[in-house]
Amino acid sequence: MDKVKVNITIDDAHLEQIDQVTEALKSAGLEVEQTLSTLGIVTGSIASDKLSSLSEVAGVDSVESDKPIQLSPPDSDVQ
Repeated sequence: MDKVKVNITIDDAHLEQIDQVTEALKSAGLEVEQTLSTLGIVTGSIASDKLSSLSEVAGVDSVESDKPIQLSPPDSDVQ
């Protein structure tokens, strides 16, 4: 089963309860990598078939899949 890296934004009303929201996200299947309390963001990974369950957790404002970025080498023609 493929895992998807995600960035989850916590809504303003639940920022003070970010620890409880993070626990609920873990219960939904999220493997938490980092909790950025002051920003209201939780990062982690989850099985692709469970991705939709994250947006149903109380306190979650948005769920975005992490997109890899690849830069060209400094000496390449494409800049």
